[in-house]
Amino acid sequence: MKQINPGKSRLQKAVPWLETVGITLLAPAIGALLDGSDPFFLKATFPWLWFGPLLVALRYGIAMALTSVSLLALLWLGMSWNGLTENVFPLNFMLGGTLLALIAGQFSSVWSNRLRLSNQLSRHATERFEQLSRAYFMVRLSHDRLEQNLISRPVTLRQAMTELRRLMTNSVGALNSATCGELMSILVNYCSLTSAALYPVQDDRILTKPLAKCGQESPCLPDDLLLQSAMESGHTAYQSADRLREEQHSLYLVAAPLTTSSGKLLGVLLVTDMPFMALHRETLQILGVLLAYAADHVEAAGSAGQLLAVYPDCPTIFGAELFKLVRLRRDLEISSALMVISISPQPRREEICLMLERQLRGLDHGWRRDLGWAVQYAILMPFSGPAATEGYMARLGTALHKQFNLGLENDGISCRFVFLTAEEPLHQLAGLLVEER
Repeated sequence: MKQINPGKSRLQKAVPWLETVGITLLAPAIGALLDGSDPFFLKATFPWLWFGPLLVALRYGIAMALTSVSLLALLWLGMSWNGLTENVFPLNFMLGGTLLALIAGQFSSVWSNRLRLSNQLSRHATERFEQLSRAYFMVRLSHDRLEQNLISRPVTLRQAMTELRRLMTNSVGALNSATCGELMSILVNYCSLTSAALYPVQDDRILTKPLAKCGQESPCLPDDLLLQSAMESGHTAYQSADRLREEQHSLYLVAAPLTTSSGKLLGVLLVTDMPFMALHRETLQILGVLLAYAADHVEAAGSAGQLLAVYPDCPTIFGAELFKLVRLRRDLEISSALMVISISPQPRREEICLMLERQLRGLDHGWRRDLGWAVQYAILMPFSGPAATEGYMARLGTALHKQFNLGLENDGISCRFVFLTAEEPLHQLAGLLVEER
C-alpha cells in the first residue's frame, strides 16, 4: 500500500535547486583545482565554464538557466570582492554565455511543453480506450450471456446499471451505503458471491468499515497478502494453488479493486466465500469489469455534479469529459468541439437518431435529449479543430441525403457547434441547448 510522505514531496521540490547549484559550481571547482589563478577558464581555448549552465538549461528550462548564470556572476563578484581574482569582469564572456544558456533554456521549455501536451493527449486517449473496452465487454456480456437467463434472472444488467448510475448521480459521485448496496446486489446476482464486503479507500489506505456486504461479513485485514496484491497492482487478485507459497495464507478467495480508468483507487471488494464452480476466469473478468464500470461512473458523477444538477438526463461520462476537455483547453490550448443537432418531429426521427449514434467517432460522446416537441442530440468531439468539425458535418450531410433524402440545415434538421473555451463548461453547454420551438 502507498502512503503519503510529506518529507519526500518537499525533497522532490528541492532537487532541481540542489542540482542547479551543484552542476553550476562543478566547473569553477574543477577549474580551481587545475589552475587556481583561472577557475573560470578565461584563458582556456574552450569556454568549459558554460557546460554547467547549458546542462541546467536543457534539463530544467529558462528559469533555472538564469539562476545558474546569476550564481556564476555572484561567484565572480564574491571572489573579486575578497581579492581572489584581479581580472576585470569579463563582460563579453558572461554575456555570450548568458545568451547561450537562455537559448538552450527556451529550447528546453518549448519541448517540455510539447511533451507535456503529448502526454496529456496520450493519457486521455488511453483512458477513453479503457472506457470503450469496458463498455464493449458490458454490451457483449449483456447480450450474449445475461439476456439468455432472462427467465431465471428477470432484471437485466442494463436495467441494474441504469439504476446504479441514477443513484450515483443523486449522490454526486459519493460512495455511500445506497450506491454500494445496489452495486453489491448486481455483483451477487451476476458473480454468485456468497460472502463479501465492499470497503472504501481514502488516500491509498483502506478503511475498516464496509459500505456494503452480503452473507457473513468479510473482515478487513490490511496486511493480508491478497488484499495488498490487489491494491498495489490495481487488478483482481485471487487464490490458486500455484500463486501462494506453502507458508503464505490469505483469508480471502478474491480481492478486487474498484479502480477508475485514470488509475484512482476508490475501494476494494473482499470475497471470503463463493461457489467453487463460479470461481473461474470468466466470473473474475465479469467482476473486474463491473467494478471498473461502476468506478468510472462514480468518478464521472463527482466531477460533473454541477452540470448533472441542471441537466439530470445528461450522461455522467459526457459531463465528466466536458469538464476534462475544458480544463485541457485552458491549460494546454487543446481544441475540442461541442455540437448540437436539433431534429423536429418527423416520421423517421428515430432512424435519424440511430444514424447519428453510428456516426460517432471512437473518442466522441453523444447525448440524446427528448424535449417532446423535438430531439436534441449533443455531440462532444475531443481534440477536434475546424477541419475535423467541417469533415464531420460533410459526412453527416452526405449520410442524411443518402439514407433519408434530407439535407442538413433544412428539412427540420439544424446544427450548431462551438469550440470549447476556458469559460465555465455549464455556460458553454447551456448556450447551445437553448430550447427554441
